[in-house]
Amino acid sequence: MITKKQTKKYVTEGGVKCPVCGFEEIEGGSIEVDSGGAYQEMSCPNCYEEWQDVYRLVDVFQNGD
Repeated sequence: MITKKQTKKYVTEGGVKCPVCGFEEIEGGSIEVDSGGAYQEMSCPNCYEEWQDVYRLVDVFQNGD
């Protein structure tokens, strides 16, 4: 189980390493888009932990701007 402290560190560092063991080659499934956000199943081939990344819409811009 991923702790709140591990989650905070994972998010702060940009989600580039496994939140449990720190392995840098984590794997992600397809991104599922929902109203105002998106979700991605993630896993670590080193420690076999699995989790879900959650993305939220924070801005919008017009193409060409």
